[in-house]
Amino acid sequence: MHSPARRSALKLTAAAGLGLLTAGCKPPAPTPAARAESPFAEGALRFDFRHLTRAEGDTFELERLRAEPRWGGRNDASTPSPDWGDYRLVLLDRESVPLYRAGFESPAATGARPATATLSLRSPMPRSALRAAVEKRRAGGHWQALWTAALDPAAAALDRSPPALATRAEALLANGASDAKADLAILGDGYTNDEHPKFIADARRAMGYLFSADPFSGRAKDFNVYAVFTPSPESGVEDRFLGVRKRTAFSATYYAGEAERTLAMRDTVSLHEAASAVPWDFMLVLANSRRYGGSAHYGGPAVVAIDSAAAKYLVLHELAHTIAGLAEEYYVPDGRGPVYRGNIEPWHPNVTLGAGAAKWADAERSAPAPRDWNKAEYDRRFARYVERYRALRSARAGEAAVEALMREERAAQAALLRDRTARRVGLYEGAHGYARGVYRSEVDCIMFSLQNEYFCGACAAALERGISDRAR
Repeated sequence: MHSPARRSALKLTAAAGLGLLTAGCKPPAPTPAARAESPFAEGALRFDFRHLTRAEGDTFELERLRAEPRWGGRNDASTPSPDWGDYRLVLLDRESVPLYRAGFESPAATGARPATATLSLRSPMPRSALRAAVEKRRAGGHWQALWTAALDPAAAALDRSPPALATRAEALLANGASDAKADLAILGDGYTNDEHPKFIADARRAMGYLFSADPFSGRAKDFNVYAVFTPSPESGVEDRFLGVRKRTAFSATYYAGEAERTLAMRDTVSLHEAASAVPWDFMLVLANSRRYGGSAHYGGPAVVAIDSAAAKYLVLHELAHTIAGLAEEYYVPDGRGPVYRGNIEPWHPNVTLGAGAAKWADAERSAPAPRDWNKAEYDRRFARYVERYRALRSARAGEAAVEALMREERAAQAALLRDRTARRVGLYEGAHGYARGVYRSEVDCIMFSLQNEYFCGACAAALERGISDRAR
């Protein structure tokens, strides 16, 4: 379970060196020979940004351009990709024709409270000069450029130095060439050199969790999976909520946002340096920890506490955010709210404002109809659970006590929703953090409750599309 606090600030300083960029300038025209071949060369180009959000708007500041040796994803814009994300990275030729485009979310939330986050975006390595832009989604399907610059990959300022971190990479699942498969990199934080065997075992366990549920179970042959080990000076991860300090490879910490269970990497640059040892489309980071926690955002790393009793749920839930841009389907009841009062349809494929904007159809392929469910009973039960959970955390109770409460709640939710889980597709009010005004497609889903058995139809379809976008 993760609240909108997952998008809170993750602060880090990165290296500069931006002499190859000139904001607003157009690159020179490519030669006919260059246009006859792919506009991309071997390898990847990484943009390390600082993202600042304020009430009056947000900005992206480029801190580093980094050459990486491997790229396994899409390298053109000829095949439409899902139109997901609050933002997107775009590479354009001299006629402003998109050569590459990829949506993403940021861990920094736009709102009244200032926030700063560092995030790394990747694209295939351009063969010649072109223009790059970061754009923000606006209402009505419009996009606003927040950052733009001419880019010349031949410039000396592009960092082509060897990776700064020593890693040990191992293929856990190999099904074909990286450009034809969805490549998953599994990394770990808080594992010492002596714990390499534990990391490999944990990575295999996480892979098993992923392929235990549809649609992943039916798409295993479309994946390559790599385990990338980077040793940490100390075992375990930092826990700001409990006052535990640790020195680890990627500086993972609990309480990375407003919620004590938000577990995230503070050193995302080092994380990407380590991941560059393999080709990857999606990234899963295993925190060597038992206390329940995790985080994810579309296009970013999914982070889970792998020794949590809820590790299977965390792996499925967090990777679903990363791969398909899925919104949270749950909400925390608070009286008769929170209530969504806007009129902008969320871009997320699994939530909607109503039948007129719904992204899914029922079994008869007609517009989904609103359906009643035992919402009032659920709200009372879940509100009470949240109170008990917070009381245990405030009392610094041991993890065994929290795990017992979560097992009890999972069973209670299953019993409460079981009679309504005939997998009837419709509009079920309560989703995206709102008790009213936003709808999900089925009464239950891995994105809604603590169960780890199945995704609703809307989520499964989005995951299929996210996988197919990388596995061709």
